[in-house]
Amino acid sequence: MREHLKLVTLGAAKIQVTTVAWIPSIRGAVVVTLCISWCLYTGITAYVIPLAVGALFVGLADVDQVFGQRWRTMLTATFWVTISAILGGLASNFGAFQVLLVAAVGAICGYVGVAGRRSALIGLLSVVTYVIFSGAPENNLTALLTGGLVAIGGLIQTSAMVVPTAIRAPRVFRIPYQSDHNFRQLRENLNTNNDFFRHGARLALALATAMSAYLYLGWPHGYWIPMTVAWISLPDQNGTATRVIARVAGSIAGVLITYAVIEGLHLQTYATAIFIGFGGLVMLAFVRVNYAIAVSGITIFAISLMSLIGDPVAEVSAIRLLSTLIAGVIVIGVSFTWPAARTRLDPAH
Repeated sequence: MREHLKLVTLGAAKIQVTTVAWIPSIRGAVVVTLCISWCLYTGITAYVIPLAVGALFVGLADVDQVFGQRWRTMLTATFWVTISAILGGLASNFGAFQVLLVAAVGAICGYVGVAGRRSALIGLLSVVTYVIFSGAPENNLTALLTGGLVAIGGLIQTSAMVVPTAIRAPRVFRIPYQSDHNFRQLRENLNTNNDFFRHGARLALALATAMSAYLYLGWPHGYWIPMTVAWISLPDQNGTATRVIARVAGSIAGVLITYAVIEGLHLQTYATAIFIGFGGLVMLAFVRVNYAIAVSGITIFAISLMSLIGDPVAEVSAIRLLSTLIAGVIVIGVSFTWPAARTRLDPAH
């Protein structure tokens, strides 16, 4: 038991700053900031969230791989988060039926990790996007518009990576590459002994529980409960426990920083946009290095974004922390049901 706690705690605290990919992280944060600033300049603040989410999430797909894989992964991520945003917007009109829908989405997105690390990443981004945009009732037109804005944000992010490379070294587009997506695994491992199959089942149960809590409580931005469940659920217990500890610590740090900066400095709109971009930078830079630091970044990003559209920082911060704690309890509880066959899996998420 002591060794288990040591493994979990050390996993949450480990930092490898030398492995931070600063260039794609800075590029991604700049794109997010510019998208938000454009919305402020034009006065169309309703477009802020879908544009920012599309740009940030596709920025997460700009990972350490050869160029041919990177732009394809980013385009694939753009496609699937767009579809997820549309489906989430449509599902927001179905009331309690959302519980079954989010369970189905969670099961699929959790299982696709068996096809490879990039598939796991896109599955994660897809289910999180679905949950975000199922959090507020929308009509069909708004759901389609929301999906289109997410796509635009993703395409801008992809272009920011591709265009400079195309100008500087166009030959890289002709270099053969080996995809790490192994879609045969989806069919061959569709059985109850597979750890990702079990992970998909547990994620479905956790998301259904979290969505039920959200619908019952009726909090503003209560969709943060199922969204947090999606972020912190991993195929193994040690990884999940580490993720929960890091999530709570990072959320507390992010809330304190955001409140101190926005309320203490009385940030105006464009200054808030830059601060949101800073939060995005922290998340993009540290998400594969130290999850607690990355969570502080996404907390800054989320709360500042809500502040920009008029929500009180104190109220949003309280909901953020409570949602994180509830999600952590749900995920830890569900992790003991149908556990992975192996003690420790390669953290595909």
